[in-house]
Amino acid sequence: MTESTASISAPAPAKAPTFWEDLIDILFQPAGVFRRRENKSVWPPLLFVTIAVALIVYATFNTLEPAFSAEITRGMAQAAAKNPQINAEMLAKMRDMGLTYAKYTVGLGVFFAMLVIGVVTWLAAKMVGARTTFHAALVIAAWSYMPRVIGAVLNGVQGLIMDPASLTGQLALSIGPARFFDPTTTNPLLYQLLGRFDLITLWVTVLLAVGVYVTGKISKGRAVAFAVLIWVIGSLPMLRQGYMAM
Repeated sequence: MTESTASISAPAPAKAPTFWEDLIDILFQPAGVFRRRENKSVWPPLLFVTIAVALIVYATFNTLEPAFSAEITRGMAQAAAKNPQINAEMLAKMRDMGLTYAKYTVGLGVFFAMLVIGVVTWLAAKMVGARTTFHAALVIAAWSYMPRVIGAVLNGVQGLIMDPASLTGQLALSIGPARFFDPTTTNPLLYQLLGRFDLITLWVTVLLAVGVYVTGKISKGRAVAFAVLIWVIGSLPMLRQGYMAM
């Protein structure tokens, strides 16, 4: 009788947070999300970020077009300077194609970026002695990209309230020091490096480090080393872009 009563009064196990609850927790309690999701499917966060960013950019593209247009125009001007055979008509067509590409394929770019970051996370985690598996690294990358959704919203809002003339490129929307520099007069290498101090980029970097810390069973010191390493690796393509622009 006593055993029966005890079994009846035993508390039910706590219900695991849903995917939608984890969308909030990843921003404020990321360690718990990585513990729960380490061995779960990568597809829910991967597809959510891809679709969300794609829809937000598409819906707000008219407000962001000056920034994309300035970026594309600047790149084409650099190409034309190196190849005099490129005429004004060709530049106009290239600009239109670039804008179309930016509007309709940004989600695809984000999708592949998460996959690449997952691979790099796995390799960098090994360099600091973490035991993070390849699957866990992909999961970490997908969940760590959630701030990019917030970034897309912030970009859209800025596009609405900022003077189009001040949208001199994508980094003009950065929540960081790069927005205060003129891309046409600032050293290209410095400009791209400043862009890496964007708040959203740093947030993603911290989340990647937390994910490796949790799944890789490493010390906080090694997690910090991983954060620096992954930030430096992520800076290399941007620095190359800056070098090519010089």
